[in-house]
Amino acid sequence: MNQTESPIDLEYLQQLSDGDLEFELELLQVYIEDGNQHLQAAKVAIANQDNASLAREAHHLKGASGNVGALGMQSLAQQLEEKGKIQDWQATHDLGKDLEAGLKNISDFIAVHYSS
Repeated sequence: MNQTESPIDLEYLQQLSDGDLEFELELLQVYIEDGNQHLQAAKVAIANQDNASLAREAHHLKGASGNVGALGMQSLAQQLEEKGKIQDWQATHDLGKDLEAGLKNISDFIAVHYSS
């Protein structure tokens, strides 16, 4: 997997970690765990059409994604936040699936990139 295929901005993450691969791995593992919890809460909010809770969860996902350089996830979370505000529940449902796939993609990337 080369850097252009990475779901993480590795240059940003390496600057953040000062090149410490162990720290990068720890950050990403915490991000995945935290992201899954907030995504599940967002899916509950979508099912209940609770736009206040959805906005809170999407905003958290957006910030956490930006913090680790997961720019694609950050963009999806921003879209989720925006669609929740206008109560476009079909779009929020679809974005929830996209975010779930994105977290799995990052998890798979971690397994490959940090396996050595």
